[in-house]
Amino acid sequence: MQDIDSKYSLSQTPVNAKNYLLLFLIWPFLACITAIANYRNKNAKAVVYLFLIYYGLTFVIANEWIDASRYAITLRQNAALPFSDIFKIIGGIYATETSVDIVEPLISFLISRFSTDHKVLFGAYSALFAVFYLKSMDLVLDQTKSPLRLNYLIHLFFFASILPVTSINGFRMWTAAWIFFYGAYHVIALHNPKYFVLSLSACFVHFSFLSANAILIVYYFAGNRNFIYFPLVLISFIVPRLLGPFLQSLFGVLGHGALKARVDMYTAQDVILMRQENYDQLAWFMRLGSDLVLYYLLVAITIIKITKRGSITSTSEKNLYSFLLLFLAFVNFSMTIPSFGGRFLLVFFLFAVFYLLLYFTKNDSDRISPITLIGLFPMILYTAITFRQGSETMNAWIFSPLFGIPWCVPGLTVFDILFR
Repeated sequence: MQDIDSKYSLSQTPVNAKNYLLLFLIWPFLACITAIANYRNKNAKAVVYLFLIYYGLTFVIANEWIDASRYAITLRQNAALPFSDIFKIIGGIYATETSVDIVEPLISFLISRFSTDHKVLFGAYSALFAVFYLKSMDLVLDQTKSPLRLNYLIHLFFFASILPVTSINGFRMWTAAWIFFYGAYHVIALHNPKYFVLSLSACFVHFSFLSANAILIVYYFAGNRNFIYFPLVLISFIVPRLLGPFLQSLFGVLGHGALKARVDMYTAQDVILMRQENYDQLAWFMRLGSDLVLYYLLVAITIIKITKRGSITSTSEKNLYSFLLLFLAFVNFSMTIPSFGGRFLLVFFLFAVFYLLLYFTKNDSDRISPITLIGLFPMILYTAITFRQGSETMNAWIFSPLFGIPWCVPGLTVFDILFR
């Protein structure tokens, strides 16, 4: 009878790269699933990376109101510009008439030199996104040893589902989120200042990470001051509701030039009202998804700190807990600007779920934990919502046999098959 431990292990069995490549050409999706099962193998990681790029290369834009449509339009506009305009992009962070975020415009401009097909553009987007997405998965797995058990696997799957590759529809924010997460964790857990270079580079993908990096810098120099952070968290659940207009005005006066213009896109009163109206029109379960996950994570971390205090002994775990307190306070204060705080809430999810993964690395079993049981519905609901949103741009043919089929047949999204 197979040992129950081996059932949940990620195989380290060597697999020839040629065999993976052949399987990828025959059936890319099957190759990816096989590679995930053998993910600790170097060749397997390469296949998962290739499949994520393949996803981008088959990206479908079926709705003109999504961010991806704007990226596609900009790509075509860039194709008409002279190559010398590249210097305007590179110098854009200092200019008032160009973008603060230089990575996405630069990629779009370079792609426009040889193609105006949005699929090529999103292939490039997914290539960059996947680098830090998979590096973050490696970071998590490096903290564990095989075999992986039930509670850990449930939270690992959820961690991977918080911001999956479907997030390249909003390429700037969510790519920056994974870059920041990967760099910030090394700063937090290892107190390694070299990784500030990486976490700060997230600002060139999305300007809003200037604020997240400011929080990281405060933590780095202040250290684990929980006697300050904990009251600050409690205050952050109350004060922002009372001082909302003041905090919105405070955010609104930040920056100058192009940075000021970008900040105004989030803090202008009419923009805030419009986004709030759009949020109110969402189905109840879509409004509830993130809230339930937040409540679950707060309850789970509280239970661990109170009843499992002896399990949190490593410096990295203690550091991460302190940073979580400070970052949660930042998120709560930012919630006065829905499109700002709501986005950084998902970044908080990354760090908080990682904290749970560190706990389950040393405290797991083959039975479902009460902590996991509390979070099953929130995690399932959130993952379902993420899949539903991603289905609108997910090419259904990507799951079919034979590499390249999505480019040879009319576009068909998963949304068209399951939800229309």
